[in-house]
Amino acid sequence: MANNDITFVRPEQKAACALWKKIRDVCKGAEAIKSKGGEYLPLLDPGDRSAKAKQRNQDYRDRAVFYPITGNTKIGLLGMAYRKDPTMTAPVKLEYLKTNSDGGGVSIYQLSQLVLEDILETARHGLYVDYAKESDQAIILRYMPENIINWRTERINGRNQLVLVVLREVIEEKDGYGFRELVQYRELALINGRFVCRVWRSKAENGGGVFTVDAEYNPKPKGKDFWDEIPFTFVGAQNNDETIDDPPLATLAEINLGHYRNSADYEDSVWFCGQVQPYMSGLDKDWRDFLQKSGVKVGSRNPLLLPENGVFGYAQAQPNMLAKEAMDSKRDYMVQLGARLIEQNSATKTATQASGEQSAATSVLSICVSNVSEAFSKALAWCTKYLGVTDEKADYTINQEFIARVADSGMVAVLVSAWQSGAIRDSDLVRVLQKLDIIDPADSVDEVIDALRNANPTLLDK
Repeated sequence: MANNDITFVRPEQKAACALWKKIRDVCKGAEAIKSKGGEYLPLLDPGDRSAKAKQRNQDYRDRAVFYPITGNTKIGLLGMAYRKDPTMTAPVKLEYLKTNSDGGGVSIYQLSQLVLEDILETARHGLYVDYAKESDQAIILRYMPENIINWRTERINGRNQLVLVVLREVIEEKDGYGFRELVQYRELALINGRFVCRVWRSKAENGGGVFTVDAEYNPKPKGKDFWDEIPFTFVGAQNNDETIDDPPLATLAEINLGHYRNSADYEDSVWFCGQVQPYMSGLDKDWRDFLQKSGVKVGSRNPLLLPENGVFGYAQAQPNMLAKEAMDSKRDYMVQLGARLIEQNSATKTATQASGEQSAATSVLSICVSNVSEAFSKALAWCTKYLGVTDEKADYTINQEFIARVADSGMVAVLVSAWQSGAIRDSDLVRVLQKLDIIDPADSVDEVIDALRNANPTLLDK
């Protein structure tokens, strides 16, 4: 029997959502982690439901320290990727994307940054290119992985092609001075080779119940009768196909949580055993009663009166460094994991391997950046089709020079000398100088060369 429920969620999507939620909470920091109670920090005695036990668990959780290593690593990676502004090459009619790419005032640069952030957290995102009739503009809409609930591909003309994507959307409906959120579903389907978009909504006031088609339309590129593909692309951490990739920050987030649990044990041990415990021995009943009645003051200016053979001392627990050592071990491992997300592969290789990889040394971050750049380039190409300007190039590239290269005078002199002797071309020199930030990377190579050749002569005063 066919499943005609538009709210159907693929099993792998359901399984991945739990992991995505965990990583997102870890990236948000201490407040998000501690607010989940025992979800990330096991209870001291799960079988004890008394008020005293609840307070004990609350104190145990409050004393624990959560270090935002995963979240800070994510922010650092984003900063490295956007150390330089991305470059966009597109027809003049698409210049509006630089300030308003989604119809809501978000620039394409900000949009790509939000997508890359999600790729680092979940390794998954979606871009859908739609057409806004009221503004006569193509817009790029992004969908978080939790809202891409269903998809299907088929082999068409020798390649896998999307024939179905179901997107969950939350819309705000006015309710007096406030609002209420309603869920609707957007179906993107390829039927008989033609793209169809349907919006499913519920007739119930609370937005639940049975969903039916509320609107259906057939978007089409300018000058064409229909789309022969769905203008939607997945974005992933390994590649941009429909499969769900492993999140780059997953291992780091798991170790971060383990560090948090060790911290809870360590801080609890410090609180419970950290202070010394005074004690007395050799007291008879009369001395005990006397001291209890008069009170005992401890300190260098408060001498204690004890009977013969009476003893006063301090007892202190021996230091237990197991939890601290476990924390330090996980901290060092997290530092290594964070570095591994950006470091280039420096393992010893054969000459053949080195030759094949010298211009393509990769890292987790560079692969993610490359995938986001490719997805936005594809989205720009769809935008040109909507507006009928397919004869012009459309491309979007995010910087992959994560660490600034320092150019010294000797290096520049050698480059210029090689160029003057004809060892390297004009374009090669310009590209190298762009990588060194001596020439603006956003400038066209041809325009730079043309400007240099047609520059006005410099007259020297005698």
